[in-house]
Amino acid sequence: MKQQITRSLAALLTGCTLVGSGCAGSYTPIRPDRIATYQSSSVEAPLQFSYQFDALRTQGRNKKYIKKEQKKGYHVIAIQVKNNTGAEINFTRDAVLYYGDRAIVPVSPDVAAQELKQGVAIYLLYVLLNFRVGATTTTSNGYVTSTSPGTFIPTGPFIAGGNMLGASMANGNFRRELQQFDLTNRNIAPGETVYGLISVREYNVAPLRLELRSVASTTPAAPALPPASAPRPTTN
Repeated sequence: MKQQITRSLAALLTGCTLVGSGCAGSYTPIRPDRIATYQSSSVEAPLQFSYQFDALRTQGRNKKYIKKEQKKGYHVIAIQVKNNTGAEINFTRDAVLYYGDRAIVPVSPDVAAQELKQGVAIYLLYVLLNFRVGATTTTSNGYVTSTSPGTFIPTGPFIAGGNMLGASMANGNFRRELQQFDLTNRNIAPGETVYGLISVREYNVAPLRLELRSVASTTPAAPALPPASAPRPTTN
């Protein structure tokens, strides 16, 4: 009897934990080069800069990563940059990114991917969720005379393995897209338009702008553009 109570309690705790974590989430690519709703700066600016907050929401199927983004105080932002000058521009060396009135440096893709990834080990708890089929109990005059445990079906390891594999693959796809659209030290030829994904560790939404370092050091701060989307509530 004590063993049965222990098993029931373990199953209950496991079930509650897994209900909270749910199944592994997939990752739908953002593809910043296909976004059509950018907030744009002046077309006459040396660096024509456009951006879109809530990039993870644009596909609508990145729930696990959106939750981590909110919890960790991040924004993953899709950007578009066109070089309107007559010289090659290096995104890191020659440009300054402003978040509101502050110059910032985006978080590296590898660090952002590590901090925003969904958990994998949590799905090991599914190993405990196994089933028995065909269990029977025989009674006589109100007393249990015999029991049959039925057939044990080890479903837990398969469920755990599937979720762990799915979470790992989604994390890998997320990391690869951040790396693919990383503009760190990216050279932009005259007239060329490039697309990127940047991650910033900020809880609030603020207007973004991109300026040449020479312009930023010799002119007053440019008027801030409105944010591309309304601030979203922060969840605890």
